[in-house]
Amino acid sequence: MFLALFIVFIPFLFFPSSIFAGDVVLENTLTLFGDVEGFNGPYRQSLTLLGQEFESFFEISKGNHTLFEAGFFADGQEQQNIQFNVNPVLSFKYYTDTTKLILGTLENENRHGYLEPLEDPLLEFTRPIEYGFQWKERADGFQSDWFLDWQDINIVNQPEIFDYGGVTRADVDEHFDLEIQFHAHHEGGRIFFVHVINNYVPAVGFRLHGSLPVLGESSLAVFGVLSCDFEGQYITGPDWGNGFYARAGVTPWGLFELYGIMWNAQNFFSQEGDPNYSSQGLDPNYYQANRMYEELGFKKEITGDKDFLFDAEIKSEWADAAWALSGKMVATVPFNLDISIQEKKKDGIENAN
Repeated sequence: MFLALFIVFIPFLFFPSSIFAGDVVLENTLTLFGDVEGFNGPYRQSLTLLGQEFESFFEISKGNHTLFEAGFFADGQEQQNIQFNVNPVLSFKYYTDTTKLILGTLENENRHGYLEPLEDPLLEFTRPIEYGFQWKERADGFQSDWFLDWQDINIVNQPEIFDYGGVTRADVDEHFDLEIQFHAHHEGGRIFFVHVINNYVPAVGFRLHGSLPVLGESSLAVFGVLSCDFEGQYITGPDWGNGFYARAGVTPWGLFELYGIMWNAQNFFSQEGDPNYSSQGLDPNYYQANRMYEELGFKKEITGDKDFLFDAEIKSEWADAAWALSGKMVATVPFNLDISIQEKKKDGIENAN
């Protein structure tokens, strides 16, 4: 931990102030979370996480279109005998009014917008930080987020692992959006590994959203999903699979969101998706070609004008003939500090860049 902090902050002590002169913000975010996954097989094991995350980094603005970020991210998943994992936050960002290019630490809020069959929501806690390259677009009626997340390099006894893909959404009108999603997972390497895993999961669909009397803000999402596992981890199922995903939500009187999810699939498998949507079980020999999954949940968000965010969710889940109750709570508190770093000229006159 101390080595990571030393590597990140030592440049601010020994490099000339002219290198860092500009608009600087120290951004900090504290997150406390609890997540209980009630299912205990055959697709996933029950799990309870009670942890905390803390992210702190300097955001240094250089010119009108570039940013540098340097800091650290610490997370621990137990309340007792806490052992923090500390990772650096290091990124370069180029941005315009509509475009953002990122090299280094990625922006991965809400799993880039993926559906649950493509990326497991639990990854928000078990893999909270990602590194690689990212391209984001946001304009009137259009938004897109595409990335490459490099997880491990290919060395002896360790394959290279990376995932990539993205989400693009276009507004047809005020209440109707079209959306495409794609996620791929790769394991292997030409140097030390012969066996290769490639899993591809594309999805296409639409979203309806708007306000209804009594029901408040309401939404409907419908997607068709495919899975391709030509060089897969398992040999129990065919290479191709498909699924139908639908999610409907209402917010009666603006109090909370009541939502339901329906999933119907055949031979579907996603390497990083929620296992409850998969045909492949935890046991490599367990395989269920035709899958049904349903979910009914309540979700409540409380915000304090960017001062804090509290998110609570409880859901009742049905996977084939099994039932479970799951839930989570997340409290997020951001607090930033503006810092003025000035450059001193040789004649002693200060010049703020």
